[in-house]
Amino acid sequence: MLVKTNCERTTNKKFKAKLQPYHHHFHKCPKAIRVHHGRARDKVRLGDLVTIPDSDLHHVMDPEAMLAISHAIEDIAAEERKGELIATFQDFKNFLPSKKRYMNLAEDLDAVRVWGGGEVPKKCGKIDFVQVDEKLLRYWLVLFESEHARAVLLGKQVNRATEFSEKKFVGFYSFNPYLVQSIRWRFNLMSCGLSRVISHWEKSFPFPDLKMRDLDRLMRQPDVVAV
Repeated sequence: MLVKTNCERTTNKKFKAKLQPYHHHFHKCPKAIRVHHGRARDKVRLGDLVTIPDSDLHHVMDPEAMLAISHAIEDIAAEERKGELIATFQDFKNFLPSKKRYMNLAEDLDAVRVWGGGEVPKKCGKIDFVQVDEKLLRYWLVLFESEHARAVLLGKQVNRATEFSEKKFVGFYSFNPYLVQSIRWRFNLMSCGLSRVISHWEKSFPFPDLKMRDLDRLMRQPDVVAV
Protein backbone atom coordinates (compact mmCIF):
# COMPACT_ATOMS: atom_id res chain seq x y z
CA MET A 1 0.00 0.00 0.00
CA LEU A 2 1.33 3.43 -0.95
CA VAL A 3 2.18 5.84 1.85
CA LYS A 4 -0.23 8.78 1.88
CA THR A 5 1.20 12.03 0.54
CA ASN A 6 1.01 15.32 2.44
CA CYS A 7 -1.53 16.54 -0.13
CA GLU A 8 -3.64 13.43 0.47
CA ARG A 9 -3.60 13.80 4.24
CA THR A 10 -4.41 17.51 4.07
CA THR A 11 -7.29 17.02 1.65
CA ASN A 12 -8.67 14.17 3.75
CA LYS A 13 -8.72 16.45 6.79
CA LYS A 14 -10.49 19.20 4.82
CA PHE A 15 -13.00 16.68 3.48
CA LYS A 16 -14.01 15.50 6.94
CA ALA A 17 -14.63 19.08 8.01
CA LYS A 18 -16.61 19.88 4.86
CA LEU A 19 -18.72 16.73 5.22
CA GLN A 20 -20.05 17.70 8.65
CA PRO A 21 -22.84 20.03 7.39
CA TYR A 22 -24.17 17.18 5.26
CA HIS A 23 -23.79 14.52 7.94
CA HIS A 24 -27.49 14.72 8.86
CA HIS A 25 -28.19 12.69 5.71
CA PHE A 26 -26.71 9.68 7.47
CA HIS A 27 -28.35 9.93 10.88
CA LYS A 28 -31.58 7.99 10.42
CA CYS A 29 -30.20 4.76 9.00
CA PRO A 30 -27.09 3.30 7.35
CA LYS A 31 -26.56 4.64 3.85
CA ALA A 32 -23.70 2.53 2.54
CA ILE A 33 -22.64 -1.12 2.41
CA ARG A 34 -19.00 -2.10 2.17
CA VAL A 35 -18.11 -4.41 -0.69
CA HIS A 36 -15.69 -7.19 0.24
CA HIS A 37 -13.57 -8.90 -2.38
CA GLY A 38 -13.38 -12.66 -2.08
CA ARG A 39 -10.40 -14.87 -2.83
CA ALA A 40 -11.41 -15.32 -6.44
CA ARG A 41 -11.38 -12.17 -8.53
CA ASP A 42 -14.95 -12.72 -9.67
CA LYS A 43 -16.37 -13.21 -6.18
CA VAL A 44 -17.55 -10.34 -4.03
CA ARG A 45 -19.82 -10.13 -1.03
CA LEU A 46 -21.67 -7.45 0.86
CA GLY A 47 -21.55 -6.57 4.53
CA ASP A 48 -20.72 -3.94 7.16
CA LEU A 49 -23.38 -1.26 6.87
CA VAL A 50 -21.80 2.12 7.55
CA THR A 51 -22.94 5.70 7.99
CA ILE A 52 -19.95 7.28 6.25
CA PRO A 53 -17.93 5.12 3.84
CA ASP A 54 -14.16 4.83 4.14
CA SER A 55 -12.08 6.36 1.37
CA ASP A 56 -10.43 4.10 -1.23
CA LEU A 57 -12.84 1.22 -0.55
CA HIS A 58 -15.78 0.11 -2.69
CA HIS A 59 -19.22 0.65 -1.19
CA VAL A 60 -22.81 0.49 -2.36
CA MET A 61 -24.27 3.93 -1.68
CA ASP A 62 -27.65 5.58 -2.02
CA PRO A 63 -28.06 9.02 -3.65
CA GLU A 64 -27.98 10.85 -0.29
CA ALA A 65 -24.54 9.45 0.51
CA MET A 66 -23.30 10.25 -2.99
CA LEU A 67 -24.65 13.80 -2.74
CA ALA A 68 -23.07 14.42 0.65
CA ILE A 69 -19.64 13.30 -0.58
CA SER A 70 -20.08 15.30 -3.80
CA HIS A 71 -20.95 18.49 -1.92
CA ALA A 72 -17.96 18.07 0.40
CA ILE A 73 -15.65 17.83 -2.64
CA GLU A 74 -17.33 20.89 -4.20
CA ASP A 75 -16.79 22.80 -0.96
CA ILE A 76 -13.08 21.95 -1.07
CA ALA A 77 -12.99 23.38 -4.60
CA ALA A 78 -14.77 26.53 -3.41
CA GLU A 79 -12.19 27.01 -0.68
CA GLU A 80 -9.24 26.42 -3.00
CA ARG A 81 -10.55 28.85 -5.66
CA LYS A 82 -8.14 27.37 -8.22
CA GLY A 83 -8.07 24.15 -10.21
CA GLU A 84 -10.47 22.08 -12.32
CA LEU A 85 -13.79 20.59 -11.28
CA ILE A 86 -15.48 17.85 -13.30
CA ALA A 87 -18.97 16.58 -12.50
CA THR A 88 -21.43 14.29 -14.25
CA PHE A 89 -25.22 14.45 -14.21
CA GLN A 90 -27.08 11.58 -15.81
CA ASP A 91 -29.45 14.17 -17.27
CA PHE A 92 -28.78 17.89 -17.47
CA LYS A 93 -32.19 18.41 -15.81
CA ASN A 94 -30.59 17.01 -12.66
CA PHE A 95 -28.03 19.81 -12.84
CA LEU A 96 -30.54 22.66 -12.55
CA PRO A 97 -30.81 22.57 -8.70
CA SER A 98 -27.01 22.97 -8.61
CA LYS A 99 -26.85 25.65 -11.31
CA LYS A 100 -26.19 28.63 -9.03
CA ARG A 101 -23.65 26.68 -6.97
CA TYR A 102 -21.67 25.66 -10.05
CA MET A 103 -21.85 29.11 -11.63
CA ASN A 104 -20.25 30.54 -8.50
CA LEU A 105 -17.55 27.86 -8.60
CA ALA A 106 -16.84 28.63 -12.26
CA GLU A 107 -16.16 32.27 -11.40
CA ASP A 108 -13.09 31.31 -9.34
CA LEU A 109 -11.85 27.99 -10.70
CA ASP A 110 -9.74 27.54 -13.81
CA ALA A 111 -12.35 25.23 -15.32
CA VAL A 112 -15.73 23.71 -14.40
CA ARG A 113 -16.88 20.97 -16.76
CA VAL A 114 -20.31 19.38 -16.44
CA TRP A 115 -21.13 16.17 -18.30
CA GLY A 116 -24.62 14.86 -18.95
CA GLY A 117 -27.34 13.96 -21.39
CA GLY A 118 -30.33 15.84 -22.73
CA GLU A 119 -30.73 19.54 -23.43
CA VAL A 120 -27.79 21.69 -22.36
CA PRO A 121 -28.78 24.34 -19.79
CA LYS A 122 -28.60 27.96 -20.93
CA LYS A 123 -27.14 31.07 -19.34
CA CYS A 124 -24.71 29.27 -17.07
CA GLY A 125 -21.76 31.62 -17.21
CA LYS A 126 -18.32 30.06 -17.54
CA ILE A 127 -19.40 26.42 -17.15
CA ASP A 128 -18.36 24.07 -19.95
CA PHE A 129 -21.00 21.45 -20.83
CA VAL A 130 -20.09 18.16 -22.48
CA GLN A 131 -22.65 15.78 -23.97
CA VAL A 132 -22.00 12.35 -22.52
CA ASP A 133 -22.10 9.07 -24.43
CA GLU A 134 -25.08 6.89 -23.51
CA LYS A 135 -22.75 4.25 -22.05
CA LEU A 136 -21.50 6.75 -19.48
CA LEU A 137 -24.93 7.80 -18.20
CA ARG A 138 -24.68 5.15 -15.48
CA TYR A 139 -21.63 6.82 -13.92
CA TRP A 140 -21.52 9.47 -11.18
CA LEU A 141 -18.25 11.39 -11.09
CA VAL A 142 -17.17 14.44 -9.10
CA LEU A 143 -13.46 15.21 -9.46
CA PHE A 144 -11.42 18.17 -8.29
CA GLU A 145 -7.75 18.79 -8.89
CA SER A 146 -5.62 21.76 -7.91
CA GLU A 147 -2.04 22.30 -6.82
CA HIS A 148 -2.83 21.72 -3.16
CA ALA A 149 -5.91 19.45 -3.17
CA ARG A 150 -7.13 16.47 -5.17
CA ALA A 151 -10.30 14.47 -4.65
CA VAL A 152 -12.57 12.18 -6.65
CA LEU A 153 -15.87 10.37 -6.19
CA LEU A 154 -16.62 7.71 -8.78
CA GLY A 155 -19.70 5.49 -8.78
CA LYS A 156 -21.68 3.33 -11.17
CA GLN A 157 -25.42 2.72 -10.89
CA VAL A 158 -26.04 -0.95 -10.15
CA ASN A 159 -29.82 -1.11 -10.34
CA ARG A 160 -32.30 -0.03 -12.99
CA ALA A 161 -34.25 2.46 -10.90
CA THR A 162 -35.30 5.66 -12.65
CA GLU A 163 -36.47 7.49 -9.53
CA PHE A 164 -33.50 9.33 -8.04
CA SER A 165 -34.20 8.23 -4.46
CA GLU A 166 -34.31 4.55 -5.47
CA LYS A 167 -30.99 4.45 -7.30
CA LYS A 168 -28.02 2.54 -5.86
CA PHE A 169 -24.38 3.11 -6.81
CA VAL A 170 -21.26 1.06 -6.26
CA GLY A 171 -18.16 3.18 -6.04
CA PHE A 172 -15.47 4.88 -4.00
CA TYR A 173 -13.93 8.22 -3.20
CA SER A 174 -10.24 8.97 -2.91
CA PHE A 175 -7.71 11.72 -2.31
CA ASN A 176 -4.84 9.81 -3.88
CA PRO A 177 -3.24 12.27 -6.35
CA TYR A 178 -2.13 9.55 -8.76
CA LEU A 179 -5.62 8.05 -8.96
CA VAL A 180 -7.25 11.46 -9.34
CA GLN A 181 -4.89 12.41 -12.17
CA SER A 182 -5.45 9.07 -13.91
CA ILE A 183 -9.25 9.34 -13.79
CA ARG A 184 -9.16 12.98 -14.88
CA TRP A 185 -6.91 12.22 -17.85
CA ARG A 186 -9.01 9.29 -19.04
CA PHE A 187 -12.31 11.07 -18.55
CA ASN A 188 -11.22 14.18 -20.43
CA LEU A 189 -10.08 11.99 -23.32
CA MET A 190 -13.66 10.84 -23.78
CA SER A 191 -14.71 14.30 -24.87
CA CYS A 192 -13.36 13.32 -28.30
CA GLY A 193 -16.20 10.81 -28.55
CA LEU A 194 -14.15 7.83 -29.70
CA SER A 195 -15.81 4.50 -28.84
CA ARG A 196 -12.43 2.87 -28.17
CA VAL A 197 -11.66 5.46 -25.50
CA ILE A 198 -14.99 4.79 -23.81
CA SER A 199 -14.34 1.05 -23.91
CA HIS A 200 -10.92 1.63 -22.38
CA TRP A 201 -12.53 3.66 -19.59
CA GLU A 202 -14.82 0.74 -18.71
CA LYS A 203 -11.85 -1.61 -18.49
CA SER A 204 -9.66 0.80 -16.53
CA PHE A 205 -12.06 1.16 -13.61
CA PRO A 206 -14.00 -2.11 -13.28
CA PHE A 207 -16.59 -2.22 -10.52
CA PRO A 208 -17.59 -5.31 -8.52
CA ASP A 209 -20.30 -7.38 -10.17
CA LEU A 210 -23.02 -7.56 -7.51
CA LYS A 211 -26.13 -9.70 -7.43
CA MET A 212 -29.15 -7.46 -7.02
CA ARG A 213 -31.05 -10.00 -4.94
CA ASP A 214 -28.26 -9.91 -2.35
CA LEU A 215 -28.23 -6.13 -2.37
CA ASP A 216 -32.01 -5.84 -2.03
CA ARG A 217 -32.07 -8.36 0.81
CA LEU A 218 -29.41 -6.51 2.78
CA MET A 219 -30.92 -3.07 2.18
CA ARG A 220 -34.28 -4.29 3.52
CA GLN A 221 -32.87 -5.41 6.84
CA PRO A 222 -34.45 -3.26 9.60
CA ASP A 223 -32.68 -1.71 12.57
CA VAL A 224 -29.17 -2.66 11.54
CA VAL A 225 -26.61 -0.91 13.70
CA ALA A 226 -24.17 1.20 11.69
CA VAL A 227 -20.45 0.82 12.29
